[in-house]
Amino acid sequence: MLRGVKNYVAGNGDGCATLDMDQLTAIVSVSDDGGSSGKLIDEFGVLPPGDIRNCLVALADEDETMARLFEHRFESSGHLQGHSVGNLLLIALTDLFGAFPRAIQEASRVLAVRGRILPVTLDGTTLCAELVDGSIVPGESAIPKRSNRAPIRRVFLTRREENGHRDNHADDHPLGDKPIRALPDAVDALNQADAIVIGPGSLFTSILPNIAVPEIAEALKRTSAIKIYVANVMVEPGETDGYSLSDHVNAIRRHADFPIDYVVANNAFASHDLIRQYHRVELIENRRWMQTNSKDGDIYQPDLATELQNPSEPDDEDLELYSQIDRWRVQVLFHPDVDDVEPASLVLDDLIHEREIRERDAVLRVLRHDPPKLAAAIFKLLQQHYNGDSHSA
Repeated sequence: MLRGVKNYVAGNGDGCATLDMDQLTAIVSVSDDGGSSGKLIDEFGVLPPGDIRNCLVALADEDETMARLFEHRFESSGHLQGHSVGNLLLIALTDLFGAFPRAIQEASRVLAVRGRILPVTLDGTTLCAELVDGSIVPGESAIPKRSNRAPIRRVFLTRREENGHRDNHADDHPLGDKPIRALPDAVDALNQADAIVIGPGSLFTSILPNIAVPEIAEALKRTSAIKIYVANVMVEPGETDGYSLSDHVNAIRRHADFPIDYVVANNAFASHDLIRQYHRVELIENRRWMQTNSKDGDIYQPDLATELQNPSEPDDEDLELYSQIDRWRVQVLFHPDVDDVEPASLVLDDLIHEREIRERDAVLRVLRHDPPKLAAAIFKLLQQHYNGDSHSA
């Protein structure tokens, strides 16, 4: 996700400066093809609404009930299974008003969203990953679940046919070689921004799909706005396995030639129990990958929630790995002997909190950015930058 901020400070009435959320523009990728969004693409030939819905809820200033309504998912044995109310409402609003951006505007009004939310493109796209062995994995949802665990070299977008289903991508029709067009309002927002925040979000399936749009990459290169990359707090299996902080930054630099002025990263340690849980997820997934590779088929669907809720006894190899818990394998932290983000300035702070989420019938503990901490860190950075006192670690 890209966030363009114009006139980033406003007086709050007592002489202090605050972030003016009304001047925020969130630019969101529309390459999701899994779950509810994927079903809606196939049935209606629409742009996937899932990431837009998440952004609407995150920026909502309405009472909590409306936000919870947008996030509510149906549990049934029928056609509504897995669909969220917010996704269905966005599709209905698109039908009513005839355009996806207008649907987002209307949903923003209902939720009293501060700022603007824009899709990066109105073209139907398929996100593809090129692996280091030259293999191509089409489909955003397939990338982290692929059985070929070769690292990702790059991601790129191909076109779906207008009103096309998920399987109609570049190699299937003559539109495949036409460049993806950025939404003009998204390009204008970047051109007019004072500061652009890149992330946080899944590196290869959320952040880079925006930068893979040529006009967006060009706008990032051309704009005089300062560019701030907010690094993830944990690696993501199937995307950034074993990635250091520098690996995350360099992946962005490989995809587009624009300067990153600041890298904001967490420097607080997650709890030992949480690190052990992430290691267990890694072990379960590795075991499933090996089992899948011995059978036909490229994609597996691990039920990690069930496995973590009802764990099997670890074998000797698992126990040996458990005894060598290494937070650097799963938590993204600055390591002075490994990481070098120059010429960007490095900003380190405690940015995390641990919380519980429900996945199917299991309750899992996860590490996330703490929104107030992250907002405070970015606001402090902007103040120091525009006061001529840029800082680094």
